[in-house]
Amino acid sequence: MKLRKLDVELIPKIRKLDVYARQSALSQYIEGNWSTTLKGQGIEFSGYRSYTYGDDASMIDWKASLRSKSLLVKEYDQEKSVNVYFLLDVSDSMLFTSTKKLKAEYAAELVSSLSHAILKSGDGVGLSMFNDKPVTRREINIGLKMHRLIINDLSNVNNYGGKFSLDKTIRVLMNIIKTGAVIIIVSDFIGLSPTWAKYLRMLNARFEIIGIMIRDPRDRELPKDAGQFFLEDPYNGEKLYIDTAQYANAYKTYVEKEEEEIAKQFKAANASLLKIITNKDYTMDLIKFFKRRALTHKH
Repeated sequence: MKLRKLDVELIPKIRKLDVYARQSALSQYIEGNWSTTLKGQGIEFSGYRSYTYGDDASMIDWKASLRSKSLLVKEYDQEKSVNVYFLLDVSDSMLFTSTKKLKAEYAAELVSSLSHAILKSGDGVGLSMFNDKPVTRREINIGLKMHRLIINDLSNVNNYGGKFSLDKTIRVLMNIIKTGAVIIIVSDFIGLSPTWAKYLRMLNARFEIIGIMIRDPRDRELPKDAGQFFLEDPYNGEKLYIDTAQYANAYKTYVEKEEEEIAKQFKAANASLLKIITNKDYTMDLIKFFKRRALTHKH
């Protein structure tokens, strides 16, 4: 499939009602639940209070409630601010689509919406766009002015394309990010080296890691009756002539095993992974993911 021209004019897109709706939904969730998703590890438990309508039900202590015969909610002394650093893959394989959006466009909108919600909650955000090395670098900062700077980076077409190396990027960033942070890696995770998992574990030794896998439907499955095509490796240009009827099942099986292995390595590194397909809206997937994550990070 021929790649269409990259369109990452995010500033006009952000004025769209659908993008506003995503930002609003994420902001409402994060402002109300951030303490149980990312801040949970930095809060000191102080005691209990009676449950009131509107409280987060996940904070109810059911054992204490049974003893007291009334619903009790855990309280914490202070919420420590959270620094979130996005690593956004902008390499050649992200410049592909079989839908309305390139993976790069979809990922850029996701990072824009999520960073806006985090900044609005009062926490800090940083960003590096990377291919086989960091292409841009925004130090962690707070305030919605930071969001405008992030939009500028995401909207710059010159920041996109190139080879891919998560290993090299992690090595560079290990020496750059000095403050404690949650690292969110947004990538299709296509073209990983044999040693990538080692570097993921190294990164997780210093930071909390979340992976967001962005994939196009064609990254996962070929149409069985589409006929004969040339496939091209996005990094080395190698081409392969195939009949989709012959290779569709083998392709699907290979991708399923690949994604299972990536998920396995994230789990082994004690890191979280969310998979998103570009033909679906990401908002509810993100909210559900953070809700599940909150349950596993409760005190």
